[in-house]
Amino acid sequence: MNEIQTVALRLARSGLPVFPLSSNSKVPLKGSSGYLDATTDKQTIAGWFEHVPRLNLGMRLDTAGLLVVDVDRHGKTDGVATLRRLNQEGKQLPGDTYIERTPNDGLHYFFKLADPLSIRRRTNLYPAIDVLHDFVMIAPSQIDDRRYTAIEPINLIKPAPQWLLRDLLPSQGTNKATEHASNIRKTWTGRVLDDLVAGTSEGNRNSFLASLLGKILNTGCEGVTAYELLQYANDQLQPPLPEKEVNSIFKSIIKRV
Repeated sequence: MNEIQTVALRLARSGLPVFPLSSNSKVPLKGSSGYLDATTDKQTIAGWFEHVPRLNLGMRLDTAGLLVVDVDRHGKTDGVATLRRLNQEGKQLPGDTYIERTPNDGLHYFFKLADPLSIRRRTNLYPAIDVLHDFVMIAPSQIDDRRYTAIEPINLIKPAPQWLLRDLLPSQGTNKATEHASNIRKTWTGRVLDDLVAGTSEGNRNSFLASLLGKILNTGCEGVTAYELLQYANDQLQPPLPEKEVNSIFKSIIKRV
């Protein structure tokens, strides 16, 4: 039994669902459905490693009640610099929660949620910072011989800071403003915006985006605005459609309007 299989079984015993990824990549194992196949069943997990001993490992976050703040450091913008700016604003991520370092020197901060969230992820909420609630790749997985590693393995996962839920996820923040908003009568446009954020399953992505685009255009917005919202909606899907398909959907629907 290798190290990754040992970790997978330990997490499963703790009630944390995991799923297989292809060796040396973030791609789901061939024939699998990615994080939708996440499980805590020990026999299923052992079977993965019988067929492909050198798997990488992912964790499903939503069913585990977890949230991950993904701090990216390998692009043009340094997410750690963004964290420093947030700290100066009084918004500090607890350093005593469980944190992993990624192969590209990024950081994954893990947090517990008291209540489930309706969203799956928010990309680039701040420069080079994403918030994940669907899945995440975890240690000791590796890419190009570089590992995901725990910074302090003994640290427990702490509750998500309230400022994070209010600020990074304003639609899910547990505060009076949210409670007030829930009592406001929802309009047709409000339902369109809810659909835009909620997303859909992998098999319904094309029809979902086509239907959503029609609704967006019916609001009377400019075509460029509709296109940007369509791109945003696609970014929330897991996995997103290729840009070529999104463009085809846009061209097809806009001809009918």
